[in-house]
Amino acid sequence: MKKIILTAVLLSIVLISCSEINMDNYKKIKPGMSKQEVIAILGEGESDATSSYDMGEYGGNITNEVMTWQSGVKVIVVSFSNDKVDVKSQNGL
Repeated sequence: MKKIILTAVLLSIVLISCSEINMDNYKKIKPGMSKQEVIAILGEGESDATSSYDMGEYGGNITNEVMTWQSGVKVIVVSFSNDKVDVKSQNGL
């Protein structure tokens, strides 16, 4: 039984340390980066909200999306406008 618990604890530590959700990767995300570039750094995230606006004669369509990456208490949130990074935030890194 002790071996099972020890194995589970070690596996958890390895998985947490392998997480892409860390300050180094957060700092790599820059305004204007594409969504695909961010996914290449952080892995697949969760799309929390999307919207699309037709500006008509004033500029075509504008799409917005907010994505979240979370590992335990570590959270990175990135807002995209037309699939480019607009704003980013983090908590617990």
